[in-house]
Amino acid sequence: IANHLCDEYGLDTISTGGTLAAAMELYERGIIKEEDLQGGPPLRFGNSEVLHYYIEKIAKREGFGDKLAEGGYRLAEMYGHPEYSMSVKKQELPAYDPRGAEGHGLEYATSNRGGCHVRGYMISPEILGVPKKLDPHDVSEEKVKWVKMFQDLTAVIDSAGLCLFTSFALAAEDYLDLINAATGFNYTLDEMMLTGERIWNLERVFNIKAGMVPERDDTLPRRLLEEPMPEGPHKGHVVRLKVLLKYYYKVRGWDEKGHPTKEKLQELGLA
Repeated sequence: IANHLCDEYGLDTISTGGTLAAAMELYERGIIKEEDLQGGPPLRFGNSEVLHYYIEKIAKREGFGDKLAEGGYRLAEMYGHPEYSMSVKKQELPAYDPRGAEGHGLEYATSNRGGCHVRGYMISPEILGVPKKLDPHDVSEEKVKWVKMFQDLTAVIDSAGLCLFTSFALAAEDYLDLINAATGFNYTLDEMMLTGERIWNLERVFNIKAGMVPERDDTLPRRLLEEPMPEGPHKGHVVRLKVLLKYYYKVRGWDEKGHPTKEKLQELGLA
């Protein structure tokens, strides 16, 4: 029902869920008070029925819904605790906990649109084993090369107007055939992947020009970096982001602070 309500009101389900989760944690910690809810039901984890109430309030910006409508990061920031928003670059994270898939955590931290699971989708090799099973806790330079490859390929898939999840059945070579058939061009695989790299770098430069600071913004919520996974097969793990970012900037050909270099942009025909 909650999913249906989000669809009917034009709300993103991931951002809505992440915002309400942040609100629930703030409420259970006593940071959001009962009077803040303006007559709304208590925001407690496990009470799914409150979702229906607050989704409508968010859509209409009524009561406490007016604050919720600002998103999880801004809500938590209003109450002085942005660390309780599970978001990257102010965009709420989906349900994949990167403490169990560290390459995916790197994707969250470096995605050009904030905490997004479909700007690379390292869940595929790290968890599902497609196209190859990778150790989810490997933080080597070789793993980072996979992250870059997935990000560049995803940029191509998105630009072609295709669904990323077709990649469970299609390889990069298949997308090349589809694009060449649709456009009449005769791109090589290297040229197609270079196009994805150009897109990724262009978006990166735009974001930096618009005020994004890599040293500050290429990060994850503190919980994912400092609080080990409490249970399950990945118990005890955190995301070792500093190690991954060092390799990532190197593999991307950027400077040590995460800025595309003039030489890299010239190589890509962007400067």
